[in-house]
Amino acid sequence: MSISRIIFCILYLIVLLCYFFSETSGNLKRRAVNKILMATMFLGYFLFESYRNGYWPQTCFFLCIIAFVFSWIGDVWLLFDFKKGGIAFMIGNVFFTAYLIALAVVNDVTFTAVWWAIPVFLLLSSVFFVCHFTKKIDFKSIGVLMPIYVTTVTSHGVLSVAIASAIGGLHMLLLALGLFLFMVSDYFLTVHKFVAHKKWVLRCNSGTYFTGMLLAAVSFTFI
Repeated sequence: MSISRIIFCILYLIVLLCYFFSETSGNLKRRAVNKILMATMFLGYFLFESYRNGYWPQTCFFLCIIAFVFSWIGDVWLLFDFKKGGIAFMIGNVFFTAYLIALAVVNDVTFTAVWWAIPVFLLLSSVFFVCHFTKKIDFKSIGVLMPIYVTTVTSHGVLSVAIASAIGGLHMLLLALGLFLFMVSDYFLTVHKFVAHKKWVLRCNSGTYFTGMLLAAVSFTFI
């Protein structure tokens, strides 16, 4: 592992550790500075390393850039408006899924290699719709949009694992692990927002999300 990659990961994880405390401090300014710094770190590192390692000329790579940018926007907007932040993340999720599908096409991944992702995706997504329509969870003013949002993050979380299994390689492994943690983080977010307002749940949300985005960004240091 290169020295620059090690240094970046250490600094990022230090900022993440600080965020575990700032996000529950009740000080919005402190939390915003900490969160925006961390989001800017993963976005900037992703853009720099993906360009340096020759990903930008790839035909479908603009989809991935858009996905990362909207994740950054979602992080910022979520500080001030849950719905606007969710919409930005949803757009990013759709572009992550589109990028993964494009990767599968480019790498000649067959349907038989990834078909199992469909029932897993349907099973996980359906849980949130069932909880909504049976009133097991009250999504309040968000309503059915919350299960719809979770569907978008589940799509790239599950699909990334399936495609990484088919393509192989350290880049795809780290990208899949990162997007899978992104998916898990939104499950924690749903629990914290609508079920149990516990600090440990919120920290699990932040820990899995920002670790996931770190891994996704770092994956582009490998070819």
